Amino acid sequence: MPLLQINLTTPNVSQDVLDQVHVQSADLLAEQIGKSVEYVMVLVRTGESISFAKDNDTPCAYMEVKNVGELSSDLTERLTSKLSNLLNEILGVAVDRIYVEYQESARHLWGWNGKTFA
Repeated sequence: MPLLQINLTTPNVSQDVLDQVHVQSADLLAEQIGKSVEYVMVLVRTGESISFAKDNDTPCAYMEVKNVGELSSDLTERLTSKLSNLLNEILGVAVDRIYVEYQESARHLWGWNGKTFA
């Protein structure tokens, strides 16, 4: 039920690097939110056309974290730091060129396995 979407300007990312991003970010999200990694979905889009401060040449990223249930300010602060540092370490995206958006969803607005979590 946690979903992490990562949109990157970086093109041609190797499968090994993408696998690192998927595994490490899924583990990080599950650990921080306190939900089983079996329910974490990670979507990575590379080569996106994104500009930041009118600059579309320097790598940047936009991430979305969606979750059924509350995302406290302490949690979003930790996640922002950890996810940004992860992208910086693996892909070299500067942390000051990353936006992270959070969204809490009511149980009836999230579906899986043919039904909602309500």
